[in-house]
Amino acid sequence: MQRIKNTLIYITLKGLKFLVRWLPYRIALSLGGLLGAGFYAWVPREREKAVRNLGLVFPDMTGPEKTVLIRRVFISVGRNALEFMKMNSYTTEQIIRLVEGAEGREHMEAAYNRGQGVVCLTAHLGNWEILPIFTNQQGWPSAVVAQRLYDSRLDAMLNRFREKRGVVVIKRGNITREIIRCLRSGMLLGVLNDQDTSVDSRWAPFFGRMAKTPVGMLRLARKTGAAVVPIFIARQASGRNRIYVEPAISLPKTGNEESDLLEGARLCNQQIEKYVRRFPEQWVWFHSRWKSRPGNEK
Repeated sequence: MQRIKNTLIYITLKGLKFLVRWLPYRIALSLGGLLGAGFYAWVPREREKAVRNLGLVFPDMTGPEKTVLIRRVFISVGRNALEFMKMNSYTTEQIIRLVEGAEGREHMEAAYNRGQGVVCLTAHLGNWEILPIFTNQQGWPSAVVAQRLYDSRLDAMLNRFREKRGVVVIKRGNITREIIRCLRSGMLLGVLNDQDTSVDSRWAPFFGRMAKTPVGMLRLARKTGAAVVPIFIARQASGRNRIYVEPAISLPKTGNEESDLLEGARLCNQQIEKYVRRFPEQWVWFHSRWKSRPGNEK
């Protein structure tokens, strides 16, 4: 049954990809917003998760306010999805034109020029697939780790898209060795660090609540000397995207690795929270970010 469901999803996405190819960009975005609004109505479980998450971190937010925000989240996801499908028929230059500007570009330039590699801290905010294409086009060779999708056909489709635009895709296998090789050669490595997953993690505050936070990127930075630079992307009122780059995070080096990891995780979450607060309708509130709890907390 699951295979049939995955096949139907794959066929639907292939059909949308073909349709969007022939649509003007703004019409594709509008269609994506409509599909996102429709999806909002079809997935009550995802809506409920988003409501719970908002209740955890915004206890004063009213029910109607949550409803409005969550609907906007789904509309945003729909727009990003169809924009991504449209991007499949675009050249790299056309994709770059979807970005109306980049604030703080000098911070990435400074980190890259150190020559020790850069870990790009980002989140599931806006159309994040544009980020490595943009940084690569700026003359900063970029890589991403290919996380396994639930369907191998979608997995292959996504990685072909990345590789066609010059982004190095680190595939399953000896990932750590490949990542270290990339960083030591001075490349940028994009890391989405805003989800609760079964990887090496530590507890750190996120929106005032302890959250299980991955620390693999911090270990890599310690091992290679790479800078950790926060970089985010968000859609603007114009419909196009803007990129925001923050100064490299000043990670602690006290000699106590555990203490340094805890503080590093806090600093990373602080940067992610800053942009989620700024663009709350563009973050994936339906992810169970706080599903894991410390042993002494309910």
